[in-house]
Amino acid sequence: MADKFLAVPYLTQPTSITCQSTCLKMFGMYLADRIGISSPVEALSITSIWKEINEGQGRPSKERNSYANMAWWLHKQFPTYKFAVDSCAIPDEAMLRIVRTIDRGFPVIVSTNHAHTAGHIILVIGYNGMAQFACNDVSFVCHDPYGKFNPSLHSHMYGKHRFDGGSSRLDGGELGPGKAVIYDYNGIRRIRTDKHSSGTYFLLSVAN
Repeated sequence: MADKFLAVPYLTQPTSITCQSTCLKMFGMYLADRIGISSPVEALSITSIWKEINEGQGRPSKERNSYANMAWWLHKQFPTYKFAVDSCAIPDEAMLRIVRTIDRGFPVIVSTNHAHTAGHIILVIGYNGMAQFACNDVSFVCHDPYGKFNPSLHSHMYGKHRFDGGSSRLDGGELGPGKAVIYDYNGIRRIRTDKHSSGTYFLLSVAN
């Protein structure tokens, strides 16, 4: 497999708690462009998406920031697709699932945590490598709406600095420090041992 990247627009999250709804809007904007149909997704505010997945009528879970609610929201916007949440604790298996989804033309929402956060959502839009189908052979191109947030990037361009040097684009997307950052297999999973599901990959995308 060669390198592959999807033309997913980047957006910065407007508040400290809207990473999930920002990733949902990025995903939705990409699907609307891919499908080539009129969609209200681009006109929806990120905060309104957050309210719908956490407070909206008909959502499948009352849990805040539920993966099931994120999949539910995507299906409401794009009923011709089926969305699924997958989890895996084996790095090589998770990497292969992500690569195969990217190869089918769909980005992948993933849940992470690390030294800077108990929980965070980012969007995988591409990969480099994967020649041997092993986690050490691949790196992932990700849109992180909170900037260069992972400690492995050795950057302070996140949080209140996530907008630094950014700008709006004619295609409706933005530029910012968190656009197309590169993470290894540890950068896209939950790794904090003091939090639930340490070592697990949670993946949300269009189902096979």
